[in-house]
Amino acid sequence: MGRGVRPFVGWGLAALGGLALFLGWYGVSGQSLTAKQLPYLVSGGLTGIGLVVIAAVFLASDDLRRQLGRLDDLERKVDDLYTLLVIDAPTTTTDSPAAATKVAGLVALPTGSSYHRPTCALVVGKANAATVDARAIKSRSLRPCRVCEPSPPGKSG
Repeated sequence: MGRGVRPFVGWGLAALGGLALFLGWYGVSGQSLTAKQLPYLVSGGLTGIGLVVIAAVFLASDDLRRQLGRLDDLERKVDDLYTLLVIDAPTTTTDSPAAATKVAGLVALPTGSSYHRPTCALVVGKANAATVDARAIKSRSLRPCRVCEPSPPGKSG
């Protein structure tokens, strides 16, 4: 069944269920004997309740499908963002000693809370990324980047 049709079917079934409940009540209200009220209760009441339950299933399943569609869209966007962040940025080749020092060590941004590999997508191309040593990492309480996962200073890797 089409996505746009489910809510209309659900609300239509809810209206029919309400009508069946109303007709059952109306039939019961016109009878004074309990034995004559039972057919109205069974036909109108149970049919009405059944239609309302089916309507609730239609409406809830449509809402669930919409929420899952939004969740799929969000997961796709997060995957795209993750892909953008972890793709290795092309390294520029320069003959300056500063560039050689940057590639050999760890870098951090002045206001950052983590240290990175020089090739990390989060710091590549940022002029204010400066090299840091073990003492600077400890004094600034820097954590390893979760994207590039650099080795702690002093350890090879």
